[in-house]
Amino acid sequence: MTIPRRILGKTGVEVTALGLGGVCWNLADSDGAAVEVVHRAIDRGITYLDTASSYKESERRLGVALRERDRSGLFIASKCIKRSGDELKREIEDSFERLGIDVIDLMQVHAIDEEENLDEVLGSDGALRVIEAYRAAGKIRFVGLTGHTAPAQFQRMVGEYDFDTILNPAGPVNVVWNDFVSTSIAAARQRGMGVIGMKVMAVGEVPATDRALHLRYAMSQSDVAIVGMDTVEHVEDHVRVAEHYAPLDPDEERTVMARALELVPAVKKKLWWLPEQRVAS
Repeated sequence: MTIPRRILGKTGVEVTALGLGGVCWNLADSDGAAVEVVHRAIDRGITYLDTASSYKESERRLGVALRERDRSGLFIASKCIKRSGDELKREIEDSFERLGIDVIDLMQVHAIDEEENLDEVLGSDGALRVIEAYRAAGKIRFVGLTGHTAPAQFQRMVGEYDFDTILNPAGPVNVVWNDFVSTSIAAARQRGMGVIGMKVMAVGEVPATDRALHLRYAMSQSDVAIVGMDTVEHVEDHVRVAEHYAPLDPDEERTVMARALELVPAVKKKLWWLPEQRVAS
């Protein structure tokens, strides 16, 4: 069995429908443990590797693993949090240094959840112009946008620039609470953008018994669903589900949505720092 592969929207690149999320292995006890997770994911067939400059040790640890492997066939996606100018250029250069690679496949403008942020990144010295310069130089292949909290607003944002990809929550908990699937993800698909799904396991609140259903659902809503995995056991568990992927049948979907609704209070408590008007549907 192998993990299904899909074309990531207008990028035209084929990636695995399961991606390795980078926010977790930065929490591993040591570089060795984190690198082992990356190696296991690649050995098990995962080609989409997600990271970000803001994920503490994530880029550096991924770079350690990549130096020990043939990079061909892998798709490296990172994210930048600065919005413009020299600060952003330094951030991107630091990403290249930590990753130890010459080309980043996808650079995503990260956590755009307010229109003011988008106005800044669209400016003459904004993030998109900076990334375009790197792309013209052959250093970055594609540009994406990520957002976590405001689906209706993000839907408008995807119409403001010809992004190659978007990254949005795509798990069942978000669908019953803060739905990106029927809003921004649907709008992005109409524009041919690649769709990357996150928050599959609802910030760790999904019980082990339901994880397979949540992953299968997210895989059905996105080209690639990224899941944080901080142990090789987590890698094996998620790869097994992906290898046997099938869309949820109607009974399974009703079941997972009902259980997802029960998780919303706990997820809201974990995300207490998000303004309620940005997260409530």
